[in-house]
Amino acid sequence: MTWHPQAAFNHREGWFTGMLKRIHAAIAAVALGGAALVALPATAGAATAAGPSDLTVSPSPVVVAGGAGTTATFTYKASEKGAARLVDRDGRIVTLDPAPATSGPAGSGAYTARYGFTFRDEPGVWKLQVRADGGVATKEFQVHWTTDLDFDAAPDVVDRGDRIRLTGALTYRDGGGRQAYDGQRVYLAFKPVGGSYSRVGSVTTDRNGRFSVDERAVRSGWWRAEFEGASDAEPATSDSDRVDVRVQDSRTRITGFDASPEPVDAGDALRLRGRLEISGFAGWSGYPGRQVKILFKPAGGYRWQYVTSDWTDSAGRFWADVTARTSGWWRAEFDGAGGAGYSASATDYVTVRVPRPTPPPTPKADTRVVQFNAAPEPVRYHRYLTFRGQLQAWDDGWEGYGHQRVTVWFKKAGGSWHYVKTLWTNSTGRFWGKTKASASGYWKVVFAGNGEADRSTSRSDWVRVKR
Repeated sequence: MTWHPQAAFNHREGWFTGMLKRIHAAIAAVALGGAALVALPATAGAATAAGPSDLTVSPSPVVVAGGAGTTATFTYKASEKGAARLVDRDGRIVTLDPAPATSGPAGSGAYTARYGFTFRDEPGVWKLQVRADGGVATKEFQVHWTTDLDFDAAPDVVDRGDRIRLTGALTYRDGGGRQAYDGQRVYLAFKPVGGSYSRVGSVTTDRNGRFSVDERAVRSGWWRAEFEGASDAEPATSDSDRVDVRVQDSRTRITGFDASPEPVDAGDALRLRGRLEISGFAGWSGYPGRQVKILFKPAGGYRWQYVTSDWTDSAGRFWADVTARTSGWWRAEFDGAGGAGYSASATDYVTVRVPRPTPPPTPKADTRVVQFNAAPEPVRYHRYLTFRGQLQAWDDGWEGYGHQRVTVWFKKAGGSWHYVKTLWTNSTGRFWGKTKASASGYWKVVFAGNGEADRSTSRSDWVRVKR
């Protein structure tokens, strides 16, 4: 039924008997939830009276989640009990029966009342109104019904760049069960693998409470829907639904591969060069920061053997120097990584000439490699490792042996030595070089000797590679 606020207050406490002649202001009409409420007239002395204070509602908001409802407690402070009531958004009035608060010291002036909200009560914005001590105080609060948010992301596995369909439905619960919640904004959130949720957009529910939107698949991860709630409904977050995005390998190729010089004398350096390229939207381009392996198959052989490797520069170029030992075929290979496929270069045959036997050599000078060091120690994976040292020859004393070729070798723990690269000493016999570190192990420098000096080897230096 409809109860006018002023009449209800007069009936509750007899507030306005004999007071109407002292009204100094016109009664103002206030809109509340679509129903007109007439403001309560002030009594004599109301301008100086404190009126009720410290109005509280607990819990706030009041959430009605089941048929049993939820009881809310209303409190205020005043020197007299006065009168209190609730007004819903449609103007319906519920009269409260305050009593002195049972907690706290006696005579503290605190009053409390309770009301059990059920699905028969309208959700939305309500008002607690209290009149006492010659004044009126109002406090707004919200009554919520609970919501449910169903959600689905499909398909579960999709190629990168394809579309994902995100669908769902938002409902609220009332006494009749779940009802469609239309015209509400629902946010869509995504969490990539290893990341956290962030919102990527929003959609509005239709008259059936449903929504549907397409998103482009970029990364694997979880999708969910989020509803922030409203003045009459609780927030809701859906379950997460994972979508795996497949990444198709891009094509790669190795161009310009060449082994030179051709022919080459045994023991001389053979230079290997090429470029790794990857296919993209703009065509073929250099593929930087990738490892390319160099393989060799001797003439008359049938098996390719790994020799060395190099990492491509910013333009995709790679190069390596090896010692020519026997005739055969050379080629470069990229194993594929980071969404790029395997590729191999064309083969290049190199003839290695074996010099004719020479007369017995004259006695050769002794040599040694000193101050050899591979640094830093340890070194991070794929960072540069620098080699330093000095080649010396005996000539009535140790002297720097300049303009000579020394080779760098590497061996993993428990493995065998592999050639890495060739360095040249300067005029004082000192050498310097660098290479990218890929595994922990031992390093050494070898001087192969020549017609006037004997072979020598440095001490081995262990370097740990951190990943």
